[in-house]
Amino acid sequence: MEQVVRRNTIQKSTIENVVLSSCDHPTAETIYQRVKDVLPTVSLGTVYRVLGDLVDSGRVRRIAVPGAPDRFDKTTCTHAHFHCSKCGSVVDIATTFGKEMLDALSTNGNLIVEAEVVFKGICSNCNC
Repeated sequence: MEQVVRRNTIQKSTIENVVLSSCDHPTAETIYQRVKDVLPTVSLGTVYRVLGDLVDSGRVRRIAVPGAPDRFDKTTCTHAHFHCSKCGSVVDIATTFGKEMLDALSTNGNLIVEAEVVFKGICSNCNC
């Protein structure tokens, strides 16, 4: 299978900069709107394609949120997230995955290379 090599373009660098400067785990649509402020002619397809490339290269992490659009995270190290089922916000949870937990999950010769944990509930802003 032939690997496609994509050029560095103004679109790619702008999309990457938008994600890397975001602290709110934006969706592709949100990223598209932010990029359009800088590059009015950018297409949603270009945003999706570049986000896929950034995820594949390990520069950005895709967060799958069940029942909601994927989010994109500039923090690529293993960490958990909290998803508010009321307002839809996604925030980082600073936690470590202990050796004991990973050892227990790695039984029967399985090798864990990445963990993705998303807690769902109602955030403190919505729980007032």
